[in-house]
Amino acid sequence: MDREKKINLLSRLALFECERSPNLDRCIYDAKTQRGRVPILKVLQSTYCDRNCDYCVFRRDREKTPKVYIDPEDLAKGFWELYTKGRVKGIFLSSGIFIHPEVTMEKMIDTVKILRDRYGYRGYVHLKIMPGVSVQTVEEAVKVADRVSINIEAPTEKRLKAIAKGKSLLGDIIPKMKEVAKILESFPAKDQTTQVIVGAGGETDREILKTSEFLYREIGVKRVYYSPFRPVDGTPMENLPPCPEARGRALYRADFLIRDYGFTAEEILGGKDFLELGKDPKETWAKRNQDLFPVEINRADFETLIRIPGVGKRTAEEIIRRRLRSAIRKPEDLKGIRNLKKILRYVTLMGRYYGEVKYSR
Repeated sequence: MDREKKINLLSRLALFECERSPNLDRCIYDAKTQRGRVPILKVLQSTYCDRNCDYCVFRRDREKTPKVYIDPEDLAKGFWELYTKGRVKGIFLSSGIFIHPEVTMEKMIDTVKILRDRYGYRGYVHLKIMPGVSVQTVEEAVKVADRVSINIEAPTEKRLKAIAKGKSLLGDIIPKMKEVAKILESFPAKDQTTQVIVGAGGETDREILKTSEFLYREIGVKRVYYSPFRPVDGTPMENLPPCPEARGRALYRADFLIRDYGFTAEEILGGKDFLELGKDPKETWAKRNQDLFPVEINRADFETLIRIPGVGKRTAEEIIRRRLRSAIRKPEDLKGIRNLKKILRYVTLMGRYYGEVKYSR
């Protein structure tokens, strides 16, 4: 099999880990970034894997998965050709674990080193860290990549053991993430992320969000990604139902409040184990805490403003700018503010309420 065909196959097989639908014809994944969508080659070094995770398309005992390996020289050259043609702007490199995690990681790092040293590539590289590798190998990966990730897959040790008996959160993954965090202190422009497979191990939203909160607050993880479980034929979990897409969306909305708005998982869940699908978690929280509303918009500080349903960080900043010029006395003074109708249900303007429903203080 020639290099181009290998890259094509490996990229397509990497779909199992994609968050968004990639362009299959070009083997490119359009990653969402702060600068818009960026074309990334999302590819595997190998589909060989000696692990036997129950959910995984690459599990050792799944005969339907084509077994392909591409060496660092060929993969680097293939990527460089796509890059110089302007078809990709970065690479996300993962792999099945073959021979030994250290061997696998070494091959992945070699691929990136060839790109960096021989081809002079200075663009975006995301490297998946293989479970079980040494701290020294992790440090090498951080040096050559812009982002690294170690997937936790499940929120607790018990849940992970139920779907991936060869992996351990407490014995390997979390300690390794902490080591990555220490290494990243010397590389402020770089970061680490992780992923949870939602709905594979019977986990609750509470378990997921409390673990995500820990990863954000205690380890400094940049992002937690939530991938709804999809059954794969030829695996022990092939007959399980898929996770609803709505659950993944609900987790992302709650995650946003934890990561960027200072909410805790307990605040968002309100004693429940699962989020209410299709509902704004901030508004659900506000309705459970009616004693906190309405808020006087002229006196509320930034942290209070961003807890108002409909108010994001930019809106909060705009409200503060306007009231520095003059007091906000009537809805017209908020003209141009997004979600104004919703916001007015939770605020007063100079003591007067303009919302549709009044909340008891």
